[in-house]
Amino acid sequence: MNPPRVVLVGAADGAFAAMLGGHTTLLGCLPLAAAVMQGRMPADLILLRTDEVRDVSALARAMPEPAPPILVLTRTMEPADVVPALRAGATSLLVEGQFTRADLLDAVHGTIHGQSRLSPACLTAVVRHLRHPSAPSHRRALHTLTRREREIMELVVAGESNGSIAAKLCVAEKTVRNAVSRIYKKLRVRNRAEAIVAWLAG
Repeated sequence: MNPPRVVLVGAADGAFAAMLGGHTTLLGCLPLAAAVMQGRMPADLILLRTDEVRDVSALARAMPEPAPPILVLTRTMEPADVVPALRAGATSLLVEGQFTRADLLDAVHGTIHGQSRLSPACLTAVVRHLRHPSAPSHRRALHTLTRREREIMELVVAGESNGSIAAKLCVAEKTVRNAVSRIYKKLRVRNRAEAIVAWLAG
């Protein structure tokens, strides 16, 4: 299996490139503005270093579908910004100082396969949000899901990949992908992380 192709955005130093060395194919290291202007990238993952939700949103909007998932590395993002960052387009979010090289590599591979990875502080912020949900529209949208879509969402929340869900439900993986896309549209979310937040909040 070829190593995953990664583009670093907003990471000026070579620390993260060194951490990923030998385990990924680094396609480039771009400033945020250049990445936004470039748009489409032939990568399996975008690794974005930022402390601002607006940077996540700008990068996500700039990339046409199907876009590679975004793994955010942050130093000082406020806890209140974690859920907005996930809604803006991030799939995973790690806080510098709260992960090891092994954690980063696990997050890279997990994110590429549609699984979310969150540092403890980010997970705490998500839990707090769920206790005080502010998106009733998501709760209403949950009622539009079919029984099969609900079964799939339960497996998504459990961390299962599309391939694993297909095997458990005895259907083609393409069927699961199509169902997940319909779920995203119904819940008005962009990715697995947002769908999980909406499901748990409901």
